[in-house]
Amino acid sequence: MTGPLGPAATVRGYFAAISRKAYRTAWRLGGRNTSASYQAFVNGLNGTAEDAVTIISVNGDLVSAQLAARQDDGSIKTYQGTYTVSGGVIVSSNVQQTS
Repeated sequence: MTGPLGPAATVRGYFAAISRKAYRTAWRLGGRNTSASYQAFVNGLNGTAEDAVTIISVNGDLVSAQLAARQDDGSIKTYQGTYTVSGGVIVSSNVQQTS
């Protein structure tokens, strides 16, 4: 089952929360399924100024996306992969850094 806005909206909301530094919201939207602890999750985002996510496709609960993460120093790290969403939460991801 997905959330009321669907899997793509969950992924967008997750990255929007990270960009706002609303880490507790991002944790609830699925960060808890990507890190061993809340502090490890927040520490992993240290240095990220803003995330811009592009949804490539949605197949059921599987969202394929690209991410451009602008760092505090102005550099950009890019990622691509998939996010599995269930009940309005990202339950797993398979994402690789591409640059």
